[in-house]
Amino acid sequence: MNEREAKKFIKGFFMISALLLVMAAVTVAVFDPFLHYHKPIAGLKTIFTKKEYQLNGVMDHLDYDAVMLGSSVTMNINSSDFDRAFDCNTVKAVASGARCSTLCYYLDKAYKHTDVKYVFWGLDPDQICYEVDAVPDQEQVYYMRDKNPLNDVNYLWSMNVLLEDIPNMIAMSRHADYDPGLAYEFASFSVFGTDQALSTHKPEGEMHKMLDTSGEEYQRRINANMDLVEELVAAHPETEFKFFFTVAGILWWDIHYRDGLMERYFGAWRNAVDRLDKYDNVTFYSGVFNSEECITDLSHYCDYCHADAGINALQAQSVINGDRIITMENVDEEIDILRNIVLSFENRLITDGNWDFLYE
Repeated sequence: MNEREAKKFIKGFFMISALLLVMAAVTVAVFDPFLHYHKPIAGLKTIFTKKEYQLNGVMDHLDYDAVMLGSSVTMNINSSDFDRAFDCNTVKAVASGARCSTLCYYLDKAYKHTDVKYVFWGLDPDQICYEVDAVPDQEQVYYMRDKNPLNDVNYLWSMNVLLEDIPNMIAMSRHADYDPGLAYEFASFSVFGTDQALSTHKPEGEMHKMLDTSGEEYQRRINANMDLVEELVAAHPETEFKFFFTVAGILWWDIHYRDGLMERYFGAWRNAVDRLDKYDNVTFYSGVFNSEECITDLSHYCDYCHADAGINALQAQSVINGDRIITMENVDEEIDILRNIVLSFENRLITDGNWDFLYE
């Protein structure tokens, strides 16, 4: 190959490469499976698969008038149940190990985008106890949440997006029975059962002294989190906030009985009711957070805390039915039910000396 032919080859190579890069970027921008630029184009559906990439776009671009907030213990709830019961269109804004600051971040984005009629909030006690996060959307990939177009190269030229996410979006859009209410659920591909749950639970170390709820640092954190929540509740009287106490398996409570945090988690729930029960647009529901059958039957669990879709459906149904409402008058009584379940479990562990009774 002479010099002239070499230059011609190099020029052609770079022209073809540039063309392919442009075509790839245009393809991603048009189909946009992570909703970074717009909602789905005609004929395509939003396929909820990767919340850490999608949720900022979900909040900014989809059509909705209700938001379901929560952590991984709420992901198996079918939000379509809320849609049918309350005549609304709900999107899920959920994050693994969600902090209050994270969920408030999503809700604030929702208010900037649309009018919100309902908020269905799965309230974990540890949500309220976390440190307020300076970057609230801790699960989000940075280049999907900022407004820097230079970062978009990570999205526009992602081979995973081109070869996996876009084809999946096209294929799943053809399924008439695709239910967006099951966004980010994991029950359908998880294994549930006592053996499976116990295999994830390996308590180690000494039993810690139970911490009380008067600690200065603890009080600072729960008040900082509830300040964020109360600010949104007070600013939006037009929105009905429906909080429900989330259910976690007995193994999760065993961990926090052993590490001394149980009473602080109970106190966090009580603090939430104390702060918000005075608002006319707020209702708290017990769900099945203190149902002995739902907490201790490990056949419903895939690990130490995550329940199956059946138990998650019971949580949603409590809100829909409007039963077992929690107020300042009965919150201590409701928490006492759960406390007694945990203490009875711990006493049984001491008496039996093993976990075999969980198979009964």
